Amino acid sequence: MFLPVHNEAETIREVLDVVYREVVVPTRADLLVCEDGSTDGTDEVLRELAKKYPMRLRAGGSRKGYAGAVREGLERIQTPLTFFADSDGQYDPHDFWRLWPHAADYDIVVGRKVVRDEPFHRILLSRGFHVLAKMMTEVPLKDMDCGFRLLRKEVVEEVLPEATTLPDSFWAEFTIIAYRKGFRILEVPITHRPRPRGTTSIYTMDRLPGIMSREFVGLLALGQRLRNPARRH
Repeated sequence: MFLPVHNEAETIREVLDVVYREVVVPTRADLLVCEDGSTDGTDEVLRELAKKYPMRLRAGGSRKGYAGAVREGLERIQTPLTFFADSDGQYDPHDFWRLWPHAADYDIVVGRKVVRDEPFHRILLSRGFHVLAKMMTEVPLKDMDCGFRLLRKEVVEEVLPEATTLPDSFWAEFTIIAYRKGFRILEVPITHRPRPRGTTSIYTMDRLPGIMSREFVGLLALGQRLRNPARRH
């Protein structure tokens, strides 16, 4: 199991405890936690938790951003199958068991948020992005950027080197490329909850114009690259 963490000092104890009890213990999974340049003491909290919970912990260092932190963790995957979950507390770890029964038949099993418990501007941004993504890449998935998924190591090895165009929507690009390569993908309905504490530091109102611009340009480039196999690498 892989958890990326950034500035979650207030919530990571609760999140890690539930993840450990609900997923790690029953499955005997290896736990990889990658902390990404937090400024609120998250790294210190994780070092303390590492004394209680068996885990491979990478903490400290400079900020890499969400895509960079996820990429770093995926490159360190050692198991044939990985369960990935964002660590902000909005996903219910027990929903892992909705994904797990399909792991043998699919290369990626990704959660689909039936109801998004987020501010209106985040919901609007997500819906607009998915409409554009479907138009430009011809991938029909409904929640391709969900940060709650099971995936096989061979998918990571083949797709990760090509997922470089959408840093603000890493999982969407990863899923689009995997779909176009013919990997088997299943979406499963999951719960989406409000953050227990704190707010997002990424999709703030002042950052939205820049994010939207980068997403549009990135989708254009990705769509063109997928339509022209000679340029994929």
